Order: sequence, then structure tokens, then C-alpha cells
Amino acid sequence: MLVRHDLVSPSGAVNNIAKMIRFHQIGRSDVLKVEDTPFRRPDAGEVLVKMHALGLSRIDVLWREGSYFEQPVFPAGIGYDAAGIIESVGSGVHQLKIGDRVSTLPAVSLVDYPAHGESAIYPENGLFLYPQNLSAGQAASVNLGLFTAYFALGELARMAPDQFVVITAASSSMGMAAIQLAKSLGTRCIAVTRSEGKRTRLLQAGADHVVVAGADDVQEMVLEITDGEGADVVYDGVAGPGLEELIWATRRRGFVIVYGYLGAMDATTRLPLGACFLRGINLYPSFKVFDYTGNPKLGICGNSAAVERAKSFISAGLASGVLKPTIDRVFDGLSEYTAAHQYLNANTRTGKVVVSLG
Repeated sequence: MLVRHDLVSPSGAVNNIAKMIRFHQIGRSDVLKVEDTPFRRPDAGEVLVKMHALGLSRIDVLWREGSYFEQPVFPAGIGYDAAGIIESVGSGVHQLKIGDRVSTLPAVSLVDYPAHGESAIYPENGLFLYPQNLSAGQAASVNLGLFTAYFALGELARMAPDQFVVITAASSSMGMAAIQLAKSLGTRCIAVTRSEGKRTRLLQAGADHVVVAGADDVQEMVLEITDGEGADVVYDGVAGPGLEELIWATRRRGFVIVYGYLGAMDATTRLPLGACFLRGINLYPSFKVFDYTGNPKLGICGNSAAVERAKSFISAGLASGVLKPTIDRVFDGLSEYTAAHQYLNANTRTGKVVVSLG
């Protein structure tokens, strides 16, 4: 068991050391190290959070491999998803206070605000006061997936009940969150996976239909399910060569929202503009969540009204149980963080991988 260095003394002074996950070069999971890291007091608009749980995602893998849209600055921290308790606040913090249970939002640059460690400095607008019925592990497992899906499906595409959405990489933590979010909007969900063995789990998660890419013809199956009209929205975390058939499986003037690129590492992959023109597709290839939460490092201003709508919608769904955290496996302590990344890389999970800090 790793011993935590206290960061906040009884007098309110902040000591300068905490154990964090860092890496000094891009690479495989073995580049990740548990290191004593100098800390500072929270600046204006920031808080200090003692972390109780860390959620891992595909973004963390891309970040340490140097394949994310931002590049790490060494020594680099890591991690978007985490949950804990506020221990100290800086000036100008108005909505949160010491003792609040919070989870992180995808609203920051990983260069400036990595979350994976015993404690982390975080801006107030990058935190979510999560419902009290959730554990820290559950809170650390939901925000990246649910907020990303909400902004894409609820704000951008404005999906209505009984419309069809196709969700690729459906068994990933992002995909499972999108299924739940889509169903909470009343839509009909077509989940796409590459594993027949995941069909039952996806149906249990709420998918109305499951298409197994490689075994099924995705375009043909989607058109058959939608009576030849095509899906209203495609929510794609894969991209790559399969993107064109997804576009042809989308109704005219429908939405294709590409939020990830698991299959787009092949340099020969090209954007199928011909299909987009002929179908009149609204194509959005970007991590759309930042268009709403903002990302100062990228020069993107947020939409505070949309963020408040998202918080209200997701908080109510989590509190009522309509939205439920999906955790595949929990690892114990920072000493198992590298093992958690190795498990994440195996791509056998259905849901989130979490590291518990007690």
C-alpha cells in the first residue's frame, strides 16, 4: 500500500509532494511510473482534490503513445477521469467548497491538468458535483462517456424519440455510455461491435439491435433495420476504412459524428467526401465535447448554458438510475496502475476500467 503525503496541514498550508502517475517518453504501458511530484497551492479558480478513484479510457492510451491531438510535455501526467473530495480552494471559487465530492469533466488540457494521482489541482469549471448515490469509482467511470455523448446526441444532433442512432465501438466505455445516453433520449440504438461474444451484453445494456462488423454487412444491416432510410445519427469512435459504409447507411441530411479514430491510423484512409456530398451528410470529425466545455489550450471557448443543461440532465439520470455506471474491472491502488493500462490495451473489456485509491 502506497503511503499518501498529506497535502493540506491543519493550518491550511499545502505541502509540496504528492504521488502522481507520470511518464518521461511516449511508449507502452511500462513507461508509466508512480512518482513523488511537486505540488503548488490552487490558483484563482482552482481547487485541490484528493482523488479516491481514477477512470481509464482510450484517451489515456493515445496520450501516452503520443497519438492524441495534444502532445505530452515531459515529464507528463495523465488522466481525464477521476473522482475525489475537495481539500482546498483558491480565490474566486464560488460553486464548490472544501468537502464536496466531485468528479472531473473533459474540459481541460492534459498538459495543464492531469488527474491521475493521489491528488490533483483542477479548475472549478472542470468539475462535476456528482450525485450522492454514486461511489467514487462509479463517479470516475461515467463523465467522459456521458458528457461526450450528451453534447453530440442531445445538443448537436438534437435527437428526438424513436430516431435511430448507430454507435460503433459499442462495447467500449464510451460506447456503453452512449447507449445509455441515447436510450435516455428515447432513441432506437444500433450497436456495432467486432465480437459476437459481446452481443448479449450490448442488448442487456439497452441496444435495440446489434451488428457484428466483419460477420455482418454493416451498411446493409442498418438500412434493413431502418426500412431503407438509414440512421438519423452515426456516433463513431472508429473512423478508418469503415467510415464510408457508415455514411451510406445514414439518412439524407443525417449526422455522422466521429469522436475517435481507433481505426484511422492507416495513412491510406481518406475522408469519403463523395459519399458525404451525395447524401448531404452533416459530418463532424472532432472531439465535440470541447465545443461545449471549452479548452483554453486549443483556443476553444465553451458554452456554459449547454454545460449546465448537460450537468442537470446527467445528474438527474444518475440519481434516478436511468443512467448507470458500467465498470468492467477495478484495480487497487497506484501500484496496479500499469497493470490496469495493460488490461485496457487487451480490448476485452465491456465498460470502464477503474483504479481505486480507497
